[in-house]
Amino acid sequence: MIIVEGIDYIVIPTGDIEASVKFYSELFDFETIEEKGNEFAIIGLDSVNIKLLNTNGVKSSLTEVKSPVLSFVLDVDDFTEAIVELESKSVQIVRGPEARDGGEFLHFLDPSGNILEINYKED
Repeated sequence: MIIVEGIDYIVIPTGDIEASVKFYSELFDFETIEEKGNEFAIIGLDSVNIKLLNTNGVKSSLTEVKSPVLSFVLDVDDFTEAIVELESKSVQIVRGPEARDGGEFLHFLDPSGNILEINYKED
């Protein structure tokens, strides 16, 4: 067994580093940790780091796959307020809100077409 002590970062492919950094920073308050021109940016929120990797014009295993390349879930404090924020920023909602397992969820797209999900569970 390999003992994992933590996750350094999760890679999210993007065609526009600047737009993706702005999206995650303004919508979720991620902070920029490292930038390397138009190649990549690492952003973080608490103990979660995301590496936004520019795949525009780069042939790799990431670009061989059709979108969505990545999907992840964000647990939010105020589900209704989060939906209002997404709508106010004209973020494309692709599914929901829908009820699920004692709560609700909603799927939306980041600037590169990756699917993100927000959810909450009733106490």
